Amino acid sequence: MFQYSSDGDLHLFADSVVSFVGKLADDSIPKVIVRTFPNQKPWVDKTIRDALSARTAAYNEGLTSGNMEPYKSASYGVRRAGECVKILWL
Repeated sequence: MFQYSSDGDLHLFADSVVSFVGKLADDSIPKVIVRTFPNQKPWVDKTIRDALSARTAAYNEGLTSGNMEPYKSASYGVRRAGECVKILWL
């Protein structure tokens, strides 16, 4: 198929084959967007970010109510989530 369309030119033949294979790869492999941040470790995932946001919310609630027990347990949750993710990552 490609050999007849290239008229014996090796460079044109190689270019058309590589382009065809690239098109097949682009059409068959799904594209996924992965967001990374430059100031985060590679093992920081959604569970860690959720634990951090829960800790921040508990801290802000503790400042207004005066009860810092939820903040204490949320801080422990961040440490526990970090240890679990690090074990899976390493």
